[in-house]
Amino acid sequence: MSELSSQRERPDNGYVVLLPVPQTVAYVRLKETLDEIEETSGDVALLFWILALLFFGLGDTVSSFLVFSKGGIELNPVMRWSLSLPGGLLAFVLVKTLALSLLYSIAHFWEGVHQWMIPLIMLVAGVYLTVSNLSHYFGL
Repeated sequence: MSELSSQRERPDNGYVVLLPVPQTVAYVRLKETLDEIEETSGDVALLFWILALLFFGLGDTVSSFLVFSKGGIELNPVMRWSLSLPGGLLAFVLVKTLALSLLYSIAHFWEGVHQWMIPLIMLVAGVYLTVSNLSHYFGL
């Protein structure tokens, strides 16, 4: 059968006819899309938490200890107070762990797409603090 004869037999003259999507199908697709966004948001939040723990938790703590070893002081009043507690550096680590746990609890119960905001802010702060401490340590 030739192409010309098949076009004559088609009532739409070669145009694609779009049919309206039933309302229930549109709702299901929208719900699936929102679920995918929330799942992706959870993956992004997990990545930010890993990086935040590396920089804010570990990087800032280790680089702070390096600065303390050269006679540097802690500028954060809460963390400075923790250094004056019995145990000194151990109390510093415990207060930082408590702060991280509290922030994680808040982010965990913060439903929705914005659950990655707290670890992102912690990541930015951790990178800044780690770089700042290392620049003071190396005298840059």
